[in-house]
Amino acid sequence: MSNDITYIGVDIAKDKFDICVHSGSSSSLVYETYSNNLDGFFSFLSLIKSKCSLENVRVGFEATSTYMTQLQIYLDKAKIKYILINPKQIHHYIKYKNYESKTDKLDSYYIADYITTLEDKKFNSSHSKVKFEYKTIQAYTNLIIKTQTHIKGLESSILSDDFTNEDMKQDLLDFKSLLKKQKNKYEIEQVKLAKQAMPEYEYIKNDLQGVGDKTLCAVLPLIYDTSTKYTQKQIQSFLGFNVVYKDSGSSVNKKQRMSKSGNSYARRMLYMSAVSSVQTNSFLKDKYNRLIENGKPTKVALVAISSHILRAIVTKLNYYKSLNDDKNR
Repeated sequence: MSNDITYIGVDIAKDKFDICVHSGSSSSLVYETYSNNLDGFFSFLSLIKSKCSLENVRVGFEATSTYMTQLQIYLDKAKIKYILINPKQIHHYIKYKNYESKTDKLDSYYIADYITTLEDKKFNSSHSKVKFEYKTIQAYTNLIIKTQTHIKGLESSILSDDFTNEDMKQDLLDFKSLLKKQKNKYEIEQVKLAKQAMPEYEYIKNDLQGVGDKTLCAVLPLIYDTSTKYTQKQIQSFLGFNVVYKDSGSSVNKKQRMSKSGNSYARRMLYMSAVSSVQTNSFLKDKYNRLIENGKPTKVALVAISSHILRAIVTKLNYYKSLNDDKNR
């Protein structure tokens, strides 16, 4: 923690946000509550200016849906450095510090206290309209996929039931058709935005035979900002490809299994890419046949190919990122 820096924790909600100004000691803490609109942002900025210069302020708040978007834009315009924090990090920090009480006011203090422990270079977040739109479309697409899954479970029972009203059956089929059209529409828009937000997208797609738009749109946003910060194994674990061992207790003789933590849709798309790649990509086809010859079950071999594709995407992404960095120097 730098003595010259003023840290501000923000607990933001739909209609208001609570702040805690942390200048180095508990006796100097300042708490305020503002409305989550332009008037509140103006009052917040006025408070900051009354405490210190803008270049000596560091703000931190949790990434909570869309509630923080307007504040992000306002801070960007004011050229104030801030960081978006994963809510899980704050949760674990509160447990580590053994804080028990929980209110909006205290949450702002916990965030302020947490960001005092961070290096100054971490405060480099910024709002990207393209990335925001991309995430919004991705959220809608995921919602449609979940709804389609529920409908699939209901469809066979409702359509085959002689007691179900015919109009209801037709409404279900119409709704299913509408969801399919909307999903296709969002997926096309998602690809356009992905190419804008991630300039490496097209190069990776051209280099990796068998990897299509759906796979890249599912995987790249999850790893794009962290691909150079973590190892291949860490990224694999993040998407649930790591192996879980049972080494203690009464269940030590259980088989090893894949953890399946992280984004299940991204894993599913990687698996479908593996199914396609073992037919069209000669290198992956040879690897798949070699695994089968060595006694691996089909699904295990395909999961290994999925993991291979993920590593290839990360490698290509980091390579093209480095080329873009060299061009910008």
